[in-house]
Amino acid sequence: MKKCNLFYLSGLLFFLVAALNFFTGENHSTAVVWLCLGSAFLCLGASQRKK
Repeated sequence: MKKCNLFYLSGLLFFLVAALNFFTGENHSTAVVWLCLGSAFLCLGASQRKK
């Protein structure tokens, strides 16, 4: 499996956890952290894909 595919997969999983935390959790600050991590991993996947 390519390295960029793993970054995309982990980014999507972070987004899924953030969405679940927004809807079910009381603490929205952790959901924002998960959302930021998901964005970072998607950016890493895009930068690896261009190389």
